[in-house]
Amino acid sequence: MTTQILKKRRAIAGPALIIVCILHTAVGVLASAPALGEALANGWFGAVSGELEVALWFLMTGFFGLVAGLAMTALERAGRMPWSVSIGLLVISLIGLSAAPVSGFMFMFVVAIIAIVQSARQKRRRSAESRGDGQAVDSVGLSASEPASLEQSSHRGRAQA
Repeated sequence: MTTQILKKRRAIAGPALIIVCILHTAVGVLASAPALGEALANGWFGAVSGELEVALWFLMTGFFGLVAGLAMTALERAGRMPWSVSIGLLVISLIGLSAAPVSGFMFMFVVAIIAIVQSARQKRRRSAESRGDGQAVDSVGLSASEPASLEQSSHRGRAQA
């Protein structure tokens, strides 16, 4: 039985995006608190107009970014941060920076750079693992022979119980 310690991969870009999006949502809520409070008091359905459009922009992009950050965190931990995600973040942040240079898009730019570094690091790690000691390693770090070993040990555990 091959014994290999499973390394928990570190997620950096995903949690950084989550932090940026939480801050983004908080700023939107604080800046629009009176209008949001009035809309909630008068009934939320159909309340978005004028001032509330900016609040809705902050809330929805913040929540969408939060979901994207959770997905990126899962991808990073699996060792599968796709280039398309990293480059996409970079393009979004550069478009935002060009339109609003003094804004939160600078934080997005930093997250995009971190994501690009993560994509490159994970690609290097996967290629090193695949040519390492002759055993191909899958995305969670198990060698080709280990899944059978793990399955056998789980069957033994159930038989003993």
